[in-house]
Amino acid sequence: MSFVEYSEKVQDGDVVIVYMGHESMMQLKVQAGGQTQTRYGAIRHSSDLIGLRYGSKVTCSKGGWVRVLHPTPELWTVSLPHRTQILYTTDIATITMMLELKPGAVVCESALRTLPDAQEPKLLRIP
Repeated sequence: MSFVEYSEKVQDGDVVIVYMGHESMMQLKVQAGGQTQTRYGAIRHSSDLIGLRYGSKVTCSKGGWVRVLHPTPELWTVSLPHRTQILYTTDIATITMMLELKPGAVVCESALRTLPDAQEPKLLRIP
């Protein structure tokens, strides 16, 4: 998975963001034959996700629906259960790899706090 490379359709092995509402998102690794439970019902990976275009609606088994989104650094952060945490060396290495950073790359990170409970981290990668 890479935040930089983009494909139009969900493939086996992809990590996707399941959007269930503004404050309700989750990360999901798509696996052929897999199934994931949500509050709207089950999502079957093989029949509901694989081959689907990113951004599409998926109807769950209970009749509710979710959207399947391509992961971005912003969506990844928002979908985490804890949005702030200590970054350890292994975390930093993973982030560096997923952003495809190279020696000499410029990265700007900031957190804007406009409302008491709203924090919106931004990462900017300059090629």
